Amino acid sequence: MILFDLDDTLYPETDYVHSAYRAIAARWGVELLPMMLAAPTTAGAFDLVTATRPDVTIAEVITLYRNHRPDIRLPWQSLYTLALLRNARNRIGIITDGRSVTQRNKIEALGLNRFVSPEHIIISEEIGGDKTTPLPFETIAARVHDEKLTYVGDNPAKDFACPASMGWRTVCLLNSGRNIHPQNLSMLPPSTITIRSLTELSDLH
Repeated sequence: MILFDLDDTLYPETDYVHSAYRAIAARWGVELLPMMLAAPTTAGAFDLVTATRPDVTIAEVITLYRNHRPDIRLPWQSLYTLALLRNARNRIGIITDGRSVTQRNKIEALGLNRFVSPEHIIISEEIGGDKTTPLPFETIAARVHDEKLTYVGDNPAKDFACPASMGWRTVCLLNSGRNIHPQNLSMLPPSTITIRSLTELSDLH
């Protein structure tokens, strides 16, 4: 079985950020969009919204950011790889950190339910532990009873230490320049494989 991280692995997380900015601008003023896009951080973008619209609170902006229905798509590399794995009868799963409503909205918008059964989706908020702990990996392992598990992610700070210590194969997708979080490759477990595109998984599997 092969399991994937979601953000910056199956799709660029900046796409979600920009989708949220568009939703915010649609509600509180289209003139906000270029200002938000120019902001160096999401926190800075939110501050610009409330500075321009004093009648809007940070809490309202954050709620819309987290709960909006995102306009995002899977890149062709992800679609190709997922279809290839499915057609080869590989089981596919997702292990992702984040809030349930946010991550499930992303999964729905990306059409990932075509490839992943509901019981093979692990979201940290729903189980009470994130990927810095063994809990997400132990949870899926108990569900699937598969001796050969692979995890594909992008964040060396949290994606690989736990599954590697459990004997999983771990694969790090290298940053193409768009990732939200920095990628410190010195934190990778020695056994972790690095790839530049998800399409390389077909050579590893």
